[in-house]
Amino acid sequence: MSDIPLVIIEDNDCEQPKLPLDSWKVVIIDDEQSVHDVTKLALSDIVIQDKRLEFYSAYSAKEGFDLLGQHRDCAVILLDVVMESSEAGLELAERIRHELHMEMVQIILRTGQPGYAPEEDIIKRYEINDYKTKNELTRNKLYTALATAIRSFGHLSAISESKKGLRNVIDASANLMKEHSVHDFASGVLQQINALLKISTPGIFCVSQRPLLEADNNGHLVKESYLVVATSKKFSEIYGVKIDEISQLEAREIAQLALSTKKHVFNDSMTALFLSTPSNWTGVVVLEGQVSLSRIDEELLQVFCLNVALGLENAKFFTRLNKAAYYDGVTSLFNNTGFIESAKKVIQQANERVTLFVIDIDYFHDIVESLGFEFGNKVLKAMTSNLKRTFSAHSVISRLHSDVFAVLLADTDMTVKDVVKECSKPFIVEGSSIRLGVSIGEAHHESAEANFNVETVLRHAKIALRVAKESKRGAGQEFEPHFEDEARSRLGILADLRNGLDQEELFLVLQPKVSMGTGEVVGYEALVRWEHPQKGIIPPNAFIPVAEQSGMYFDIDMYVFRKSLEILEKHPNITKPISVNISANSLHHSEFIEELKAVMNTHPFDINKIELEITENALVRSDMAIQHLNELKALGFVLCLDDFGAGYSSLSYLLKLPLDVIKIDRSFVNYISDDSNAMFVLKGMLQICYDLNKTVVVEGVETLEQVDLLTQQGVDIAQGFYYFKPMSIDEILVNAC
Repeated sequence: MSDIPLVIIEDNDCEQPKLPLDSWKVVIIDDEQSVHDVTKLALSDIVIQDKRLEFYSAYSAKEGFDLLGQHRDCAVILLDVVMESSEAGLELAERIRHELHMEMVQIILRTGQPGYAPEEDIIKRYEINDYKTKNELTRNKLYTALATAIRSFGHLSAISESKKGLRNVIDASANLMKEHSVHDFASGVLQQINALLKISTPGIFCVSQRPLLEADNNGHLVKESYLVVATSKKFSEIYGVKIDEISQLEAREIAQLALSTKKHVFNDSMTALFLSTPSNWTGVVVLEGQVSLSRIDEELLQVFCLNVALGLENAKFFTRLNKAAYYDGVTSLFNNTGFIESAKKVIQQANERVTLFVIDIDYFHDIVESLGFEFGNKVLKAMTSNLKRTFSAHSVISRLHSDVFAVLLADTDMTVKDVVKECSKPFIVEGSSIRLGVSIGEAHHESAEANFNVETVLRHAKIALRVAKESKRGAGQEFEPHFEDEARSRLGILADLRNGLDQEELFLVLQPKVSMGTGEVVGYEALVRWEHPQKGIIPPNAFIPVAEQSGMYFDIDMYVFRKSLEILEKHPNITKPISVNISANSLHHSEFIEELKAVMNTHPFDINKIELEITENALVRSDMAIQHLNELKALGFVLCLDDFGAGYSSLSYLLKLPLDVIKIDRSFVNYISDDSNAMFVLKGMLQICYDLNKTVVVEGVETLEQVDLLTQQGVDIAQGFYYFKPMSIDEILVNAC
């Protein structure tokens, strides 16, 4: 926004610095002494923005908290994630923000586990500014991370100091627009006018350009107009009206004349003093009575009017800043900050409880991608109008970010189903009728409960929204306490999983693939399992989704690939190929091929003994997946398309991609015994694959009836519990080699 001043801090890192008189405080919190030593050594002579770095060290979260209490002016914290416990770093980050109230300090998380990235809600909740793995923090990268963080800290500090100085001005400009302070303002101006001009008049009012650009019901900006912003008691009835709506004809005309001619206007009964500033802001003060001015009086009056003009322009300017701080620029609803500030009045109105709905427009990203940001903004404005019509004037409505809205209500009877229904009604955008789908999270706070914390209620509603988007998109979900427990559990599992990978607690089982013609084992699929030292065997459905959501599955894929090569190296009597699953996270990882080659160089193997299984959803996200697939084929791997038919199936995959094996999803096998349509679809898929000379594997075969039906269709290879369950390596050596 052009109205908001930005503090630009020059970066003179490349210049030869003078000896700094001050320094940036950098706190290192890590339980490894070597990390402290290496960091200090690498950056000992660094100067950033004419300041050296001053390092402070702590070796645990507790030490770090105590140290930060003594150095609240530190600029950057380099924080290890795992110290006394797997969550020590994150817990300290929360205490830094909420107990020490260090909002500006830049927190850079560091971990020794490559590839791990915290979930998005963890980054937001603990206000993490950056995340780095320790092995990627070379001197150059560490310098870049610190320079960026310090620059951000400097900007925030400068803005904070400016805010302190401007807070009184902002409060004054806000109070200026409230009726209870208008008379005080007018009295002050009247007294100064009377003293300056040696007159006495009971009537005075001030006209200013509209303090804010406002929009009408159709979303069009109102043309710039002039409002009465201050009056004496005699003119109090015209406070807040537009200049062309002033009821006293003579007063209105003299004010308009002064503005149009840009001059003071004097007549026998009234005087209009024109106000202007160098930035072309204009206004007028109108007072009753004739004023006769000498040359010196006119000069004094000019100075006085300039001061009044600057004061009113500042009120206008800071009111606009105030709006920018608390309101969304697209919809004019409260933004996240404004929502938090305004929510307190709702709990004060509530007799029983407050209800919060967080509303997310489904597939809004697709709308913007297809039709552009301008159309997307029109959709947001239409949703805003819908929300205003649906909810009472006593509610607090906010656009939190992007396509996410929040509505806070006191003692409402509306349920989440009602809100879904109202928000899904069609509306017109650019002449077209549009019906949006929404997912909604709902949370409550009982008014009888003390210590209302809107941020807690908002967090609960967002957690419920995430559950709705994962399991019932297009519908709503009320918050349940166990959701938060599950979120904490996921975080705990993630921390344990990182340690489990490091300690090699994960192991492989192999599920054989069988020739339906001969009954012989023709290959295996490697499946990962986890034996926690305290919790025992953790089922895959408890840790695989967490790993995928956090982006950690790339590390698991590399782990499984390496372990598969080790099995082949250790047990040469396993002569059939092992299939390794490659996730979407891995196939879209920029360093996937290089990491794979590094493992291959460490563990030489026969390329014919490893096959790679790629799920369909890995192929629809970007061109990088297709590129990596071609590179894998060039390396000599047999490539299998896993779960064909379960997701975004496209026959073009079979034509364009270097696929050798098609693995048909178990969902087709489940129904072939009872549903003739399922058999027809399966026959068609098999015929296409055979015509294209693709090997076919059907998974999920569990009954003799399914075996007979698939055999009749000439299926090559089957996999499922009818033949073998996943087996340990020892069981494979005894039963299936």
